[in-house]
Amino acid sequence: MADSEEQGRMSEATYGHAGGPGVDGVGERPEVGSSEEHVNGENTADETPPKESTDETAGSNGTAHPAKDGQRPADGSDAHDVGRPTAQDPSPQSTAPPTAPDTPSTPAAYTPRIRTDSQSTTATNTTTATRGGSKSTRSSLVFVVSALESIAASKDARKRKPLLDSTQRALSAIRNAQGDASQLNPETLFEPLNLATEATTVSVVTTALDCIGKLISYSYFSVPQRNNPEDPHQKAPLIERAIDTICDCFQGEATPAEVQMQIIKSLLAAILNDKIVVHGAGLLKSVRQTYNIFLLSKNGANQQIAQGTLTQMVGTVFERVKARLAGKAIRAAGSKTSLGQSKAASSSSAVDTPTGANGSETPMVEEPETPADAEGETTTLTLQDFEKTKTFDDTRINDTTTVVTRAKRSHVKQPSRTASGMEIPAITVQGENSEMYTEDEDEDEIYIRDAFLVFRAMCKLSTKQVRREEEVDIRSQGMRSKLLSLHIIHTVLFHHHQVFTNPNATIRSSSGQEPTGFTQAIKQYLCLSLSKNASSAVRQVFEVSAELFWLMTKYLRSQLKPELQVFLKEVYLTILEKRLAPPWQKSYIVQNIFGRIAGDPKALVEIYLNYDCDRQALDNMYQRIIEHVSRIAGQPAPVTALQQQAYSEYNVRKAASASSDWQQRGNLPSNLVPSSTPTPFDIEDFPQDYAMKMQALDALVVVLISLVNWGQQGTLDAARPLGTDSDSRRSADDTRESTDTRGDASSISPTVNSLDGTTTHTSLSNEALQDDPAELEKVKERKTALNKAVQQFNFKPKKGIQALLQEGFIASRDAKDIAAFFLSNDQISKKALGEYLGEGDDENKLIMAAFVDGMDFSKTRFVDALRRFLQSFRLPGEAQKIDRLMLKFAEKYTAGNPNAFANADTAYILSYSVIMLNTDQHSAQVKQRMTIEDFIKNNRGINDGASLPDEYLQGVYDEIQRNEIVLDTERAQAAELGQLPQANAGGIQGALATFGRDLSREAYAAASEEMRNRTEQLFKTMLKAQKKTSGGQRSNFLTASSFRHVGPMFHATWMSFLTALSGTAQETQHLETIRLCMEGQKLAVRLACLFDLADPRQAFVSSLARSTNLYNLSEMKAKNVEALRVMLEVANTEGNLLKESWRDILTCISQLDRFQLISSGVEEGAVPDVARVHSISASQQLNGNPSRKSMQVQRRPTPRPGPAGSYHADIAEEARSAEMIRSVDRIFTNTANLSGDAIVHFVRALTQVSWQEIQSSGQSESPRTYSLQKLVEISGYNMLRVRFEWTNIWQVLGQHFIDVGCHNNTHVVYFALNSLRQLSMRFMEIEELPGFRFQKDFLKPFELILRNASQVQVKDMVLRCLIQMIQARGDMIRSGWRTMFGVFTVAAREPYESIVNLAFDNVTQVYNARFGVVISQGAFADLIVCLTEFSKNMKFQKKSLQAIETLKGTVPKMLRTPECPLSVKAVGSKDAPTAEGVPRQPSRQTQEEQYWFPVLFAFHDVLMTGEDLEVRSRALNYLFDTLTKYGGEFPRDFWDTLWRQLLYPIFMVLKDRKAINQEAANHEELSVWLSTTLIQALRNMITLFTHFFESLEYMLDRFLDLLALCICQENDTLARIGSNCLQQLILQNVRKFTPQHWEKIVGAFVDLFGRTEARELFSAATSSSYGKESSYVNGFGDSAHVAPVSSSGIATEDAPSITSGTNALKINGIPADTPSDVPTTNGHAPPAADQFQRRPSNALSLSSTDYDHSPAPPPKPSSSNDNLESFASPTLSATQNPQQTPVIVTAARRRYFNQIITKCVLQLLMIETVSELFSNNLVYASIPSPLLLQLMALLKRSYHFAKRFNADRELRARLFREGFMRQPPNLLKQESGSASVYVLILLRMYADTSPERAASRLDTEEALIPLCSDILASYIALDDETQQRNIVTWRPVVVDVLEGYVAFADGEFGKHVSVFAPLCVGLMGREMGGELQRGVMGVWKRVCETRLGVDPETWDGMGLAKEGKDGLASPRAGSFAVRRGSRVGSR
Repeated sequence: MADSEEQGRMSEATYGHAGGPGVDGVGERPEVGSSEEHVNGENTADETPPKESTDETAGSNGTAHPAKDGQRPADGSDAHDVGRPTAQDPSPQSTAPPTAPDTPSTPAAYTPRIRTDSQSTTATNTTTATRGGSKSTRSSLVFVVSALESIAASKDARKRKPLLDSTQRALSAIRNAQGDASQLNPETLFEPLNLATEATTVSVVTTALDCIGKLISYSYFSVPQRNNPEDPHQKAPLIERAIDTICDCFQGEATPAEVQMQIIKSLLAAILNDKIVVHGAGLLKSVRQTYNIFLLSKNGANQQIAQGTLTQMVGTVFERVKARLAGKAIRAAGSKTSLGQSKAASSSSAVDTPTGANGSETPMVEEPETPADAEGETTTLTLQDFEKTKTFDDTRINDTTTVVTRAKRSHVKQPSRTASGMEIPAITVQGENSEMYTEDEDEDEIYIRDAFLVFRAMCKLSTKQVRREEEVDIRSQGMRSKLLSLHIIHTVLFHHHQVFTNPNATIRSSSGQEPTGFTQAIKQYLCLSLSKNASSAVRQVFEVSAELFWLMTKYLRSQLKPELQVFLKEVYLTILEKRLAPPWQKSYIVQNIFGRIAGDPKALVEIYLNYDCDRQALDNMYQRIIEHVSRIAGQPAPVTALQQQAYSEYNVRKAASASSDWQQRGNLPSNLVPSSTPTPFDIEDFPQDYAMKMQALDALVVVLISLVNWGQQGTLDAARPLGTDSDSRRSADDTRESTDTRGDASSISPTVNSLDGTTTHTSLSNEALQDDPAELEKVKERKTALNKAVQQFNFKPKKGIQALLQEGFIASRDAKDIAAFFLSNDQISKKALGEYLGEGDDENKLIMAAFVDGMDFSKTRFVDALRRFLQSFRLPGEAQKIDRLMLKFAEKYTAGNPNAFANADTAYILSYSVIMLNTDQHSAQVKQRMTIEDFIKNNRGINDGASLPDEYLQGVYDEIQRNEIVLDTERAQAAELGQLPQANAGGIQGALATFGRDLSREAYAAASEEMRNRTEQLFKTMLKAQKKTSGGQRSNFLTASSFRHVGPMFHATWMSFLTALSGTAQETQHLETIRLCMEGQKLAVRLACLFDLADPRQAFVSSLARSTNLYNLSEMKAKNVEALRVMLEVANTEGNLLKESWRDILTCISQLDRFQLISSGVEEGAVPDVARVHSISASQQLNGNPSRKSMQVQRRPTPRPGPAGSYHADIAEEARSAEMIRSVDRIFTNTANLSGDAIVHFVRALTQVSWQEIQSSGQSESPRTYSLQKLVEISGYNMLRVRFEWTNIWQVLGQHFIDVGCHNNTHVVYFALNSLRQLSMRFMEIEELPGFRFQKDFLKPFELILRNASQVQVKDMVLRCLIQMIQARGDMIRSGWRTMFGVFTVAAREPYESIVNLAFDNVTQVYNARFGVVISQGAFADLIVCLTEFSKNMKFQKKSLQAIETLKGTVPKMLRTPECPLSVKAVGSKDAPTAEGVPRQPSRQTQEEQYWFPVLFAFHDVLMTGEDLEVRSRALNYLFDTLTKYGGEFPRDFWDTLWRQLLYPIFMVLKDRKAINQEAANHEELSVWLSTTLIQALRNMITLFTHFFESLEYMLDRFLDLLALCICQENDTLARIGSNCLQQLILQNVRKFTPQHWEKIVGAFVDLFGRTEARELFSAATSSSYGKESSYVNGFGDSAHVAPVSSSGIATEDAPSITSGTNALKINGIPADTPSDVPTTNGHAPPAADQFQRRPSNALSLSSTDYDHSPAPPPKPSSSNDNLESFASPTLSATQNPQQTPVIVTAARRRYFNQIITKCVLQLLMIETVSELFSNNLVYASIPSPLLLQLMALLKRSYHFAKRFNADRELRARLFREGFMRQPPNLLKQESGSASVYVLILLRMYADTSPERAASRLDTEEALIPLCSDILASYIALDDETQQRNIVTWRPVVVDVLEGYVAFADGEFGKHVSVFAPLCVGLMGREMGGELQRGVMGVWKRVCETRLGVDPETWDGMGLAKEGKDGLASPRAGSFAVRRGSRVGSR
């Protein structure tokens, strides 16, 4: 009995100072003795209770309270019934819908109560109700009289006179009052009842207690408050004394059961009474006594009733708080409404609204004291901190009588909270309402304070230490006390979580008037309770603690962000990591914590946002949870089929019993009562590891369901149901808004909820910005980068430092910054850090010094400082490194503790000694350990010669011996591995010490203790950071709102999901497990598709594909069929998003088809297996375009011969089932519903699978074409798609048909072509509108197949397919005509006559029958191209000639076809229209470009590329005939186009010097083309120009440039043809030329003379002077310039000769750099080839041989200039000049020399051309004199150039020596020829008397006389012996000069006598021939006549012929051509 009383007193003492933080719960209040009316205060006193029994045994029988609704315990009959409802169903409130936790328990309107206070118990009552209830009280006094009479008749009354007297007085007072209770003094009634409770008779006590309870129920003890609260002698309120009386009746476990029952009933009545609401001490006393009865009573029924009553009491307290909060919210809403009507109200706010402008905090949940999330500080909380953290000052909030009373009264008298500067201002409401409003607030806080006291008491009770022996016995008082308190906390959180989350639930602390949120006030006690019990080894304690953690996570995660992560990391995740942790703990964590978190999408996402995306978080909690669960799910768990069945049955039983499960309903379990508490847990018939594995799998699948549900918020197709249980697993309050506690309270405004009066937060700040997926993803990436850099440091420190610096995690290379990072980052490996700090480099030393300086050892014991120092890193093993670290530590410690030791040496030596001692005492390798004497001896004299005290060293020794200095991380790792601390004792002693011990249990206990110690340190760190930042920004909790977070969440963990799901599916055969894994993989695919995560999508789809096992039919099982079903379901549901993953699915479908064929009887070897074909290249996988190499079928491996029954029959039946077939068919039919992008991916994948099938078939006669058939099918399904989408589809599909059509298996090709034909027919059924070209695109594969196919049969089939389409769908063909002609074009090139004939016949048929349709559809050009190709087919000339003739006929046919617009202008009859009703294709081209150009270009193409001479000749003629016949109507722009693209390109070959000079010599075709086609084309060009001179005269410069290009060729024939054509151009149009035309002509001559001037002769002798061959075009360098000559004949600066142009079109073989505007000449050279034959081709040769007068046979024309060298043999030349050593000339230098020689030859040709032109009198007469003089200046320049070269003998000799020629070169021919032509033309001009010539006579004279004088002087200077050949060459020129001078008129002759007479004298001194002699004579005759006056007739008498004079009358025309036609030698 004494023990029981002591136990009771201990329990009581516990309550006064207990408390703890709480978490909100969900639910209604208990039912027993309670109802909504009680809570709401609406219970009326008018009800008359039923008549009660007055029997003495009434109490013992458990007489119930009066039958007042909601107040009686049960039915009012049996005492035991009071507890039964609670025991059986302790939480009847669970009947309320659990999904509606916020259902209001109060009415909408709230009636304020009038508050009364007492000294010891604060009670609130409704006085109006009490006064109005006098009538009912009068009638209720019957039970009082009955009770008093029973007491008076008892033995105790007779024994105790005071009792009897008091009873009699009470009865007398009742009789005197005549039943009117208002006339009675309650003290009179209470006194006998109080004395009766002290009686020894049980019946008396129970009767008294019953009566007291009833009086309390009827609010009879409601009395006014004391008038003088300061009077200590004044009695306590009656209600408080009544409660004290009831409580005093319990005397421990010896108290009779009946009394215990009545105590419970009476206390419950006191607490449930809403008329007098008991607060403070009375409330706590009632709860405490009920708690004690539960603990100490030996009556099981009483224990159950006490348990239920206690739950009901606590629930009532919180229900009242909820009612008050609802009323407060309504008042706040009303005040906000009234305030909104006035302007003045804008500066103030309601009680629960922010102040707005000034940002003052609101007093809701925005309490301070949450750790800041500042960037610079790491806030770390640990479990140990929960014991010391005080987030709320509650020192004055207690249940003692005096303190509470005074606090209440002083609080009431305190001024309004407006005086508090830190609080919100008081709100002034209209008139009388303000006072009532303030009183309501104070009364609200009284209710909230009650809840705080009760909750704190329960939390403190739960933290009481339980002795180990009690811990083993679950029925012990200590364990039951702990369990009851924990369960009550759980119930409160479960049912009343609104109190914790409501911002109006505030309480003022003892230290100030600041309101603190309820959660903030109790969290220190709640977290302490959880930290003490979360890792308990007692299963019941662990489970209820885990439930508490779940409720905290579910409802309070926004307010407990830092605390929750500590519990997650340090408790639950740590338990999962520990190998020795009990399996039931891990199972419960996985199933009931992580499983529930997994089922709450919002909680799951918010955990990710607030921990994984927070750089200050301890870890990536979401990722860690998934990884741990995945690891458990992936662990192999051997299990039999029976065990699997047992587990399934267990789950069924568990699900069936879930309705009574306390976790689900939030009530108290019945097993808290000892009689019903089973000690051992039931042992199941299945392995715990297997159960845990399945629970983990369930959790993973639920996570995926939650992620899908959350992720589908932003998708349009989110309505698709996911699973049957997905909704049930979701949290009941998914829609609840989490509280954002970041920033000040001004960002939150409460909004009244109309249902329960609570408020939800609506953020007015930047909440939307906080939940920014992009920003959070950046934070996550930043965090990931930090983790990678830290890992790199842990592996290679220096590289890690570099990475941390580059990423910006360390501010700079400054040692302080690096050290600060080391000190603040816990992820750094202690070992790597120790090695890095111990390095001897200067930088490492500085960092180590800064690292140690960053620690604070001041006022710290030495061992503690050393322990903390060595905790920051792992001490390296090298002695030098240790020495450096210890030196710095000693320095730092001595600096912080200067009085500790004499100097730093002492600290240094002692630290070394302590380290050695630590190793000695705790190392297993040490056998003989150090004693204390040894330690003291080792440390003597270390303190500057003195010794440290022995007591001090003894303390150091003992501490190290007890507590090893070891890293916390290493201790934790050892604990996780189950390693016990090393025992010092060994041998038998050690064996005896461990005998009988549960070592694994002890190891786990040690690990748990280590876990707690580690978390203690974390919490200390977090507490310090909290204190530093308590006034700053608070913890930032992000509320999830965006669905975009799901993508990064899944991407971070998809590999964990894949490992667990695929691994389990692979190892198990259990169908339910398989379905679960498949469901998970399906959800994972859904997520990957939703967020376009390519790698996860491909991985999961590939995993599903592998799970089908279709590649190994003999091993297919039921689970593989299940995987196949899931894959088909995925294909049907996720088709729009599968992208590249379609390939795996379609490959499986192909394999499924193969399986169906084999299982239906087809031989396995006859059905190729795509799994055995080599994988195609990556590029083919991506774009579906296999390379040509991949088109070659690789050798197919021989199929393995398998027995007919190599597969399971039931599996085959499943594969062939109608369901499976329908699923597959649905995939293909649903392609019509795929998006435009998705269908392209689908088609691409299907083509890849089809190609694999075809490759696997090889040359089989029955190849696999399943996928190819499906391609045709889906094309039909998608036929109605828009053309835009079809274009993209056909790019893939068409390419596949091309690849298949080019396969070397003709069976495959035939099937492909047939499929393509069918598709084309289908496409052609759809009418194509004008302007579209889809027909052109889908027919393109026919063309490419024909081009690439190698079999004639395939080519033939292609053509016949097209022919059939034309015959069947010819009227529907639109743009397809173009592709069809393209196919026939390809066929025209074939070397097979049958193909060519078939194609040509079909083209001819179309040409004849559908010509108008072809024109209307814009395919005319394609038809022409097709005919062109037939024309160029050299193998079948007959078809070529037919085609060229057809081409020719297209022009007249076109002009008479009505569909052609040109036919309107054409004359003649028209054909009948063939395209009536067919819409025309639009065209942006002109009519000429659309119709004329294709025909003309066709002729040009044949002309340029045709190989048959006859065809080419016809094409040339037809081209120019057509131009000549129809060109008159061509506009100028079209002529430009023709010139640029047709005419000029004919001669483009002339720009290719190599082709002209080398290839033409080696290739007969080119040589023939040059000598025939090109020459004829050039002549036709001149004819064309002449014919259309008026239209083409603007192109004269282009024609001239073209002729210049021909002339400047090394090919002698081309050069002469060009020269001849130039002459013909001028001669044929000479009458049409204007001065502007002549100017262009002269400009062309200027250009030609400049380009042919061999200036390189003067530099060729130096070896470095020649350039590369590429710098010359046709032998003429780009640097060639022409010196423009003025009309006066004076040479000016050189200028470029050709203006470059650009051919932007790059068509017809014209290079881009080809001048497009180069003018050409047009003139028709007469067909007088004899002109070229009559003068030798070598007349233009540069030679050193003498002039040969005898005619020589002309050598054969040559295309090169090799014939320009001397005729002397090389040997002879070398022997004739013994000084000259033969020079070896390289090929490049020889080409360079030849180019120079060619220029010299061409210069002669130009001189000759000028001579021949001006032999024509019409030409001479037409050219203006200034331009003629300009032309003469060119001859003069040529003369002077040649003369200069000939005079430089040394240069000529050097050229000869270097191998320029075989003889020394000279330009004698050029010098004499140019001078001769120059003189003759100028003499003619001088003698011309026409006005124009006469006007320029002076200029002519100035140009003529000096050159004539120079010629004569040079001739006189020639040496007769050495220069005989020169003399012979120059003599005719001298004669021409003399004869011309003689012909001068007398005046002009006399004018120049002084010049010519001396020269004639000089001539007379030389040997003269007959001609020269006559010339000299003529001069002298004229001299005599003009000077001496001799009569001319005098000469007749002297025999001098007169014809001589006549012959001198005018120069001889064409003398250069006639007289100098013979060879001219030179030396």
